[in-house]
Amino acid sequence: MRKLLKIVPYIILIISIGLAILTRFYKLGEAPKGLYIDEAGQGYNAYSILKTGKDEFGKPFPIVFRSFTDFKTPIYIYLIVPLIPIFGLTAFTVRFPSFFFSILTIPLIFFLIKELVPKKGGLYLAGLTSLLLAISPWHILFGRTNFECNVALFFFLGGVYLFLKGLKNPKLLVFSAISFAIAIPAYHAQRVVTPLMVIILFLKYRKILLSKTHIRSLLSGAFLAFLISLPTLSIALTPGFLARASGLNIFSFNRASPPGFMAGKTGLLGWIVNNLPFLSSREFFSLYFSYLFPRNMFVLGDYGPRSSFPDLATFFLWQAPFYLSGLYLLIKNKKLGELRFFTLALLLIGPIPAAVTRDPYSSIRSLQLVIPQNIIIALGLYRTFQFFSKRIFKIFFISTFSLLVIYSLTKLYSSVIILNEFYRAQDWNYGWEQVTDTLKTLDPKVPIVIDTARENPYIQILFYLKFDPVIFQKDNFEVPLNEYYTNMHIEHAKKIGNIITRPIDWKPDAVKEQYLVGDALAISPQQIAEHKLTIIGDVYYPDGRLAYKIVKTNPLLKALSK
Repeated sequence: MRKLLKIVPYIILIISIGLAILTRFYKLGEAPKGLYIDEAGQGYNAYSILKTGKDEFGKPFPIVFRSFTDFKTPIYIYLIVPLIPIFGLTAFTVRFPSFFFSILTIPLIFFLIKELVPKKGGLYLAGLTSLLLAISPWHILFGRTNFECNVALFFFLGGVYLFLKGLKNPKLLVFSAISFAIAIPAYHAQRVVTPLMVIILFLKYRKILLSKTHIRSLLSGAFLAFLISLPTLSIALTPGFLARASGLNIFSFNRASPPGFMAGKTGLLGWIVNNLPFLSSREFFSLYFSYLFPRNMFVLGDYGPRSSFPDLATFFLWQAPFYLSGLYLLIKNKKLGELRFFTLALLLIGPIPAAVTRDPYSSIRSLQLVIPQNIIIALGLYRTFQFFSKRIFKIFFISTFSLLVIYSLTKLYSSVIILNEFYRAQDWNYGWEQVTDTLKTLDPKVPIVIDTARENPYIQILFYLKFDPVIFQKDNFEVPLNEYYTNMHIEHAKKIGNIITRPIDWKPDAVKEQYLVGDALAISPQQIAEHKLTIIGDVYYPDGRLAYKIVKTNPLLKALSK
């Protein structure tokens, strides 16, 4: 019986990995429908790197990648490159790295907690945490889609785990430093979270780290981390590198007036009432604590249609009482030692990168919080189980918990596969694959204009056409390569073979023989009748609404109608 009890946590881990694969791999690349503009951009730039060694703008192996109004972190894009020869340039390929590292995070958190709690109960707590992470709506969302935060979280946790192991085996400190160094450029939030955690870990364990047995490995790891970080450091002060932070930072002097600003107040009263540092600080703390409030975690969730699932918050509502009890135990019980230290440390620094931006409760920028908050829920569950002394009550608790897990999986299927696909396809830029399939059948000698009045889909067109990057780089110029990280100029019109992306101008466009592509506002029934257009095809969202219309002009009919 004792031998069986010892392997139960590992059985839970195997079940957790199985559930994680099931919830993340099923219809990977198909759900969400469509391919969001950032996903297509990362995929095509990886394709361009593979084919030419340059990104879409002709920059050889960028440190950060130009992308519309900001710059994308490089790690995820370079991870896609070797997958393209295997899986092709598809939505599945683009989302696979996030899926892969999402799965690896499940056993990683298990062994991390096992390291933090070496006692008997640590294994059960590790198993519970891995199971909760496997069915977490928060973690599943970013494990099914192309978001860099999931990959960055894995390397961050890997750095923490190797650091703790390195306290006993100094050589592992080198690998810990490498993992931390990869996490920092992997996603914007880790530029804040990783350095803060490294400082906290160093201060707590400085006596061990600075001892004769560890100092050499510590310095070697720091040196390697510095070498890995050199490319990032070389552009750290450029407008391109800072574009994301400066554009969203609530402390930016270029932003609009912060909440609470009272126009018309001048003099001393105005200085007191409209003090920008005070107002921005107040906004920061308001945003910061929003990530710790149960109402946001269990009821409201993220408001963004691409960073949440319909009718689901970041956690399931049934987990709320276990979170509250677990948080109480974590704060009160100092015997939890290393687990208490790590969980509270990450819980406190986790909201910082999200709280300095303007979006309320951004689940992507605060993904690192999924770890401490799941640990707290697992702690509440484990202590509730321990509370029951009689076997019958323990069996009842396990049965109830199992039913809640099944309910959660049912809820996930309903939200992720049914509701999300039906209601949010437009938010995922659904329709451009279907448009591109139609464009491939058209007369290649006739030019095509794709309207960009509301969105610029050139990157999706490049992606689905698998357009030759050499030709695209030759026909499109953005900025001189020596100004790649400094010049923020954007060329909105793009040439893709016989395709031009720009706003439709009916006066000249209707009298030329060409194909036109646009949404229901760009090409309305009135315009079709007025300009004598021929309908080539329509693309509809899953809910039946018109997404895009493809038409052909008839200059002769247009001329005769005058």
